[in-house]
Amino acid sequence: MRAKKAIKRLSKAQELLSSVVGGYDNGRAVAAVRDLLRPAIDSIVRAKGSIEGNRASTLSSNQRNTARTKKRVRRLSAKGRRRLSLAARKRWAAAKRKGMRTLAVA
Repeated sequence: MRAKKAIKRLSKAQELLSSVVGGYDNGRAVAAVRDLLRPAIDSIVRAKGSIEGNRASTLSSNQRNTARTKKRVRRLSAKGRRRLSLAARKRWAAAKRKGMRTLAVA
């Protein structure tokens, strides 16, 4: 999972836990629920912190792509272009001998 997506999901979970704790009225039950959920909220905060720390030290995907060597653009050589031209001329001559006006397939 990407770091940005993980942080987004952890933030959503943290917000949900906070709303559960905040939804209770004050009382003994609230203290018990808060005591149970506090470690979960703290672990989410620690996880977000470690992911954000790792995220800062690693390269982003754009930086990784530019750091790679660029793929060489392949072009047709002069010899290859000449061979294609000769092959096309042969096809046209054969079609002309058969009496065709176009080479388009009907």
